[in-house]
Amino acid sequence: MTRVRHVLGAMTGTSIDGIDLALVRVEGTGLAMRASLVAHRSAGLGPLAARLRAAAEQRAMTAGDFTALALEFGEFHASRARDFLDGAGLPRPDLASIHGQTVFHRPPASWQLVNAHPLARALGCDVVFDLRGNDLAYGGQGAPLTPLADWVLLRARAPRAVVNLGGFANVTFLPADDGAPGAVAAIHGGDVCACNQLLDAAARMVLDAPFDADGGAAARGRAHPERSAVLAASLASAAGARSLGTGDECLGWLEEARAHLAPNDLLATAAEAVGTVIGRAVRAHGASDALLAGGGTRHRPLADAIARAAGCPTHPCGTHGIPPEAREAAGWAVLGALAQDGVPVSLPRVTGRPGAPKPATVDGTWIHVRAEHSGP
Repeated sequence: MTRVRHVLGAMTGTSIDGIDLALVRVEGTGLAMRASLVAHRSAGLGPLAARLRAAAEQRAMTAGDFTALALEFGEFHASRARDFLDGAGLPRPDLASIHGQTVFHRPPASWQLVNAHPLARALGCDVVFDLRGNDLAYGGQGAPLTPLADWVLLRARAPRAVVNLGGFANVTFLPADDGAPGAVAAIHGGDVCACNQLLDAAARMVLDAPFDADGGAAARGRAHPERSAVLAASLASAAGARSLGTGDECLGWLEEARAHLAPNDLLATAAEAVGTVIGRAVRAHGASDALLAGGGTRHRPLADAIARAAGCPTHPCGTHGIPPEAREAAGWAVLGALAQDGVPVSLPRVTGRPGAPKPATVDGTWIHVRAEHSGP
């Protein structure tokens, strides 16, 4: 009989603009598994957002502050997960896989802050977190990890790009699913450039708003070609054979541009530059189509800039069963299931890890719940 699991995935990205939850039905095990989205929900972070942002911006905090923040963030996960599952009448998960909040990432040092114990107590199931740690320990960048989940969820008969428009943009390049051996080894991808980290910082600066909703203000502006080209060059140069993180946001450009561009023009110029860099990366790898995911999918000027530069059809990944806002949480659920099956969740070609972990090494930090436990 085929093994069936329900896995809860939870993601809070570097944009620090909310939590995404997804319940995924997983049939089978290992790389032969089939996964489908059952339900998803997004919620704001409330007062936690400002404190998490302060930690990510490297503001001074005591050990007590960090400890309290991690615990409250874990309790927040527990509360939102129970609301999500109970409110929709969904089955209790067999496993929860959570990302935590990245407050620092400069490999080999990286911290996805969360205390996961409240979630294990609330759901009465095993919980896995810190899925990046093993890859970092073995010389990888620890990111991106979603490419293997993208293969499980979104592979097609032709080569495909899956573009995540989060705090930083990353792209997975999936080979054609033609049954040929070694397809998984041909998956590649990586971080491309700052995305919502830059665009949201621009909105905070010139709109006094946390973000430019749907890119509305940018759509009313006009991109400045020369300044867009300068920013695009800076964004592209920040990437390379490493993951992006703290210090790679290209925020210095904003201060200089602010003195020369009207607010809407600054937003339009930033979106054009970010979209151009992402689209060029897609074009360079010869994808037959590109699926857009993440919060930036709703930013129309950004999505339009990607489409102009990509040279192939672009669509929200919701057209293939995974809504853009659910893709990372669903992917994290798949990664948790793979880790539970003993499959390494990072790909050396993607993260730069020089070799596979030892066979006895299981990805992630695990909280195991006794079988007789039935919740609080």
